[in-house]
Amino acid sequence: MTNKKAKRSRASKATTTSSDFSAMGSVVSSTSAAAAAAIESFPPPTTNTVASVTNIDKPAQASIFIVHDNSESGLLKLPNEVKQRIWSLAVTVEAPIEPQQIREHSNKFIWSEDQINKKTHAIEVGAVPQLTAVQLAKVCRSIYDDVATTHLFYTVNEFHFGYSGYRNQPAALTYLVAITEPRRNAIRNIKVPWVYSSKVAGAQYFTLITACLGLQSLDLKLNRIWGVPLSGGPGLPGFKECLVAVQGLKKLTVSLEDHLSGAGWEREKEQTERLCKQLEPLLKERMAMSRSKTYNLTKFRQAQLVAKLDVHGEGRLSKDKKPGQVSSRTRQQVRNVDNMTADGTIPPRDSPKYDLNGDLAWVITAIEQSREAVLEGIQSVEFLVKGGPSYSGNTWERFCVQEGKGEKFWEDVTVLNSPNCRHRINDFYEKNLKAYGAQLVLDVWRLREFEPGSEGKTKVQTEKRLEATIKALAVAEKKEAEEAARVAREAAKAEKADKQALKVKKPKPSKGHR
Repeated sequence: MTNKKAKRSRASKATTTSSDFSAMGSVVSSTSAAAAAAIESFPPPTTNTVASVTNIDKPAQASIFIVHDNSESGLLKLPNEVKQRIWSLAVTVEAPIEPQQIREHSNKFIWSEDQINKKTHAIEVGAVPQLTAVQLAKVCRSIYDDVATTHLFYTVNEFHFGYSGYRNQPAALTYLVAITEPRRNAIRNIKVPWVYSSKVAGAQYFTLITACLGLQSLDLKLNRIWGVPLSGGPGLPGFKECLVAVQGLKKLTVSLEDHLSGAGWEREKEQTERLCKQLEPLLKERMAMSRSKTYNLTKFRQAQLVAKLDVHGEGRLSKDKKPGQVSSRTRQQVRNVDNMTADGTIPPRDSPKYDLNGDLAWVITAIEQSREAVLEGIQSVEFLVKGGPSYSGNTWERFCVQEGKGEKFWEDVTVLNSPNCRHRINDFYEKNLKAYGAQLVLDVWRLREFEPGSEGKTKVQTEKRLEATIKALAVAEKKEAEEAARVAREAAKAEKADKQALKVKKPKPSKGHR
């Protein structure tokens, strides 16, 4: 049951700030009439200091919220069953909750399209009022216990997810990793697309849905992917895990959700509809089995890695922001907690510009110029490089410069020894054959020794590549010299011919004229 949808106030169009965030997973919501009446029945707060980013799931932090002694309140004297009925009506949102991550790596979400500026597409958390569940939790300790610790918001609302969020990650995967285990278990209704981009993603996806132990209703949507017909049901990525995810459900729907139109898509649409009809009986047969009380922990951990969150759901309640990962308990990771932003992300750590050997440690994206230099009385080469500190981690991001931190600066070849630097130098000389210093660079590289292994292989490869470039330059210069010589010979020959022609044409003086 739902309450009448309250009109959304647009008086506040403030952009995202730390005070806008709450700990309810979805950040803001409209206030229902029942909730408003409940809130107004209490005296005004005695303090205006509320840490709105605090996790209200954590009992130790509950005291941060405004607390009153309301033992004489008629509302709070009602039987628990009646109060839970009231709170359920109050926190129910009429429209489905559609969580959208406010920022990459963040565990904070918005739920309303009204929170996205239609012109700039910027997220404006304050564009609609806070969730009623959040407002109620701030009233007093008793209501906090009734609403927040029972996770009513997740139990009474429907959650709908689209196909992808940041970096094309499944939106449901990111959200289910971001919330705490009690909140996952409280969810009853989910609508999700079948993500069949890869077998690994499909397996992780349905493992997370299995981890919603209290789930009762699942609405699966199938769509077309680039117009390629889908294979049979058992061949779909994640089918095996989906069989476990649907066990014990009270309701299951499998249907086509295709926004493509036109005669060219009709055949594929029919194929997808047939697939839906094939899948539904297979899955509904498994519904008769009791809901699984466990899930594949390995695939669950893989999903956490894929989500790329700075703080996982379990980590919201402890100093260890990524439980289960040993690397998350290093001293640096512990320090990162102190620098965490209000949007649930940890600012990237700036890597040092030089390593212990004095070599440049930053990532180089391009080299633009070279020039002659003298280092300690020895002729050398300097390069105008473009680069900056990279992102940390073992993903491809470690080869990318942190946003807004790129620079241009001159560096001597003697500090450009990383594989990244060597490859960029080779790129530069291959595009600029006549640029200064290629042979000097090769001589410097040959003097540098590396340990056997990947660095040793890179040394050999980059030196051979630069040597080939120098040879190509020599060949090109030889051809140019030969061409210049040929042109000079032809010019001299033409000049000689012209002189002879002039000599022939010059008239001899007549003997009759003196």
